[in-house]
Amino acid sequence: MKKIDVKSFVAGVLVGTLGLTTAFGATGIKSAALNDMAITLKGASLSLGRPLVWITMDDEEIPNLYVPADEVFERLGYGVHYDNARNTVDLIPDDGEPRETAGDVEPQEKVVLNLANHTGQKNIAESGSFQAEQNQALVLTITSDIQGGSVDLFLFDPAGKEQHIAIGSGNLSKEIPLEKGTWRYNCSGLFKDGGNVKIVGTLKER
Repeated sequence: MKKIDVKSFVAGVLVGTLGLTTAFGATGIKSAALNDMAITLKGASLSLGRPLVWITMDDEEIPNLYVPADEVFERLGYGVHYDNARNTVDLIPDDGEPRETAGDVEPQEKVVLNLANHTGQKNIAESGSFQAEQNQALVLTITSDIQGGSVDLFLFDPAGKEQHIAIGSGNLSKEIPLEKGTWRYNCSGLFKDGGNVKIVGTLKER
């Protein structure tokens, strides 16, 4: 497995927080390609909803590996907030205390969805996929206080059959039996009067 160098990992914050389209708005990027390489923590897989990306700068011949850093840091127990006014990316521990990134960190390899609108944004648009094994179920935990709109979460089983979950204002828990194979999801919505939505999906054995 190819190692991820620290420089690429930190630079990947930009890609993970703002999206690949925004990254291409910057100057100096010659090419980019998606990569299906897996990330592991202490030998356990970190399931990500978005792929890694190889990016080659204009003055470089060898590409660097960029990661969806918001997902990776959230797996390590951090919230990720992009502050456009200060031009910073803030890493916020869930409990407000400093977090060790080695040694005592337990990987959350069973988390396959971790979706939320960015702070201050009144919309959400996310898509991705995850792998399910036989006799597993997806447990969705949804927290929402959105107003003036709704969010639609679509799940597609390995055969392409669609399941639709409508999300309004209010919390919701749902367990969905899974078939073995690759599941895709698409989540989008607009809530013009504000609020926030967070969708966490974990795999469990049935």
